[in-house]
Amino acid sequence: MLQSDFGLETARTVIAAESEFWSDARLAAFGIDPDGEQALNVLVFAVRKQPADLLGHLRRIYRCYRSDLSEQLFAALLDLTIILGGRGSALRARLLAACRGKLSAAQAAALLKPGTRVANRYTLFTDGMLGSSDLVQQVRRTDTQYDYLALANDFIEYSQLSQAIEALETGLIQQPEREDLQNSLLELYRSTKNAERFRRQYRALSDAGVALVDGWRQVAVYFDGISS
Repeated sequence: MLQSDFGLETARTVIAAESEFWSDARLAAFGIDPDGEQALNVLVFAVRKQPADLLGHLRRIYRCYRSDLSEQLFAALLDLTIILGGRGSALRARLLAACRGKLSAAQAAALLKPGTRVANRYTLFTDGMLGSSDLVQQVRRTDTQYDYLALANDFIEYSQLSQAIEALETGLIQQPEREDLQNSLLELYRSTKNAERFRRQYRALSDAGVALVDGWRQVAVYFDGISS
């Protein structure tokens, strides 16, 4: 394969992996266009049904962001803030920093203003108050480029380990050289005893010629030991 072809194929793999992570697989199963209006309705329904599912909230926010839906994006961010309560200020800061360009000045100010009750016709959860003023300072310091390690840590904080693994695997497709992503992923494979997923990822990274940390061999020995 020519080098240019390899680069194009790599780019396609990265884009496909990121798209798969942010899209709910159930959409395709029911023949729903992931970029269509009906897809957002399904994502909203999923959040309403399982308000504690952090990935569901993030997928809703991502869809609103991609579709330039300012009012729906504001509602999605507000709903996540309400569900998190006083927790997750770092996550909310990163999201608001990334989404700020899609929000009006009034919407951004409302999300930053502490102790304010606000809602619009797209908001699902209205019994909550926005977080503390610490969020204002965090947004000012936050890089708008989202980091999959930070996302994984957010999932871990809420004991959503499967989503954390998925986030790190997606991050490694984009930045396979990052040892911090590799080490965090290995810790999760081992703590969840997910040998099948570990072996699949180990094989994929090895076949791609990625420079792997020593921990991969150590975890492979660990899984071989508990399976024998």
